[in-house]
Amino acid sequence: LIAGYDVGHNTEAFQTRFHIQPAHLKTGVYRRITGNEALAIGLITAAQKAGKPLFYGSYPITPASDILHNLANQKQFDVRTFQAEDEIAAMGSTIGAAFGGALAATGTSGPGVALKSEAINLALVLELPMIIVNVQRGGPSTGLPTKTEQSDLLQAMFGRNGESPIPILAPATPGDCFYMAIEASRMAVRAMTPVFI
Repeated sequence: LIAGYDVGHNTEAFQTRFHIQPAHLKTGVYRRITGNEALAIGLITAAQKAGKPLFYGSYPITPASDILHNLANQKQFDVRTFQAEDEIAAMGSTIGAAFGGALAATGTSGPGVALKSEAINLALVLELPMIIVNVQRGGPSTGLPTKTEQSDLLQAMFGRNGESPIPILAPATPGDCFYMAIEASRMAVRAMTPVFI
């Protein structure tokens, strides 16, 4: 390690050096939270405000699995989670929960949205309120499952058969994820439609 540092220093391989000063934060309580954690808390909050149980049916897929894991630990808030055998079954269970009157949600990523597209059309035609979380990641298909970007937005907009418009909310920060989960729930129930986040 020292030899590598010495080579870089002696050959002046790195001409530009940056010195980052420590951040000066106001006194207070801070919490590190991811978008998936904030979204899970937002879904719970929306269900509590609506006076409905929260159902979350999902098939584990990176990077959306954390939502399922977070919600599975929140039974005290009338949260019901279902780990399905595949993406299509997860969407089917979410449709069933919406029929049953729960605040229904499902989550996935790019390839999972492709598998759920027919069932999403069914939910749209049946006017079932539900939240579909598309946790975005880079590249087509599997792509870069541990890195995220905006590439799945067009799939959320146009990835279904025929004309099936669905509202889409695109959060930019973990704070947005919390508030947009609540807003998506409100929109879904008010307009009787699936809503993408």
